[in-house]
Amino acid sequence: MNENRLLQGFIDYLYIKKAMAENSIIAYRSDIAKFLEFIRRCKHDVFPDKMTYNDILDFLLEQKEKDLKPTTVNRLLVSVRMFFLYLKTMKVTDSNPAELIDPPQLWKSLPDFLGEGQISKLLNINGNTYNEVRDRALLEILYSSGLRVSEAAQLHIKDISLEQSLLRCTGKGNKERCVPVGKEAAKQIERYLRIRAKKMNFCDSDYLFVTSTGKPLSRFAIWHIVKKRAKDANLESITHPHVLRHSFATHLLEGGADLRAVQEMLGHSDISTTQIYTHVDRKRLKSLHQKFHPRG
Repeated sequence: MNENRLLQGFIDYLYIKKAMAENSIIAYRSDIAKFLEFIRRCKHDVFPDKMTYNDILDFLLEQKEKDLKPTTVNRLLVSVRMFFLYLKTMKVTDSNPAELIDPPQLWKSLPDFLGEGQISKLLNINGNTYNEVRDRALLEILYSSGLRVSEAAQLHIKDISLEQSLLRCTGKGNKERCVPVGKEAAKQIERYLRIRAKKMNFCDSDYLFVTSTGKPLSRFAIWHIVKKRAKDANLESITHPHVLRHSFATHLLEGGADLRAVQEMLGHSDISTTQIYTHVDRKRLKSLHQKFHPRG
């Protein structure tokens, strides 16, 4: 994929065909350069005519993980839509997959999550290599504790207490919180630390999750790990790192957890943010109503 040629052709299109103002074109150039860089870095130079809804959604979700405002992410979506309109006009592609994506302002009401069976399938990494053991521990922690990808990337070994089944993480606004660690997650972390110590005695990093050469995993690396393991489990089309966080919250609420407790574990400053998960729990609410209401 020749990024420069595609980008320049798009800019010419905005100047000549759309007669856009200079400031608008500068913004479009910046947004699409960012998008093409993501495709090169994360999608191995997938050519535009092969790009799908999921490729674009992955890009937008990565931007969202950087804590950009919904309005900023929405602007990126508008830019990508315009870019694919250009590609369609030039007959580079037959469709505009960006048209299928809802504006980020609507995402709050529609959190994706995996069912318990799908979670079990995703976490079923049974190999004994370093990467397999580490990846199993990483995914277990993401699901067990509901961490953001950025929070998992910043975890240090000292931040987790297997004896107390707790971990400490730093979330948005540099706010620290303690989150429970489930039994299975603790078991897999313990297993990971053993193989890490045995096979990587040269590693002096105090970060919890590191590469096979001892470097801390970046947010982007964690993103790729989740996508790879989801692909292995045939769940790639519905799985991204935030889905594990969504599933964590949804399953807690389905099990009867208090909304305030889930808010605290997620690190939400406003409970209205946590309430987005309650809409997926209608089946349980209906059964509770039938069970306890006099005329249920």
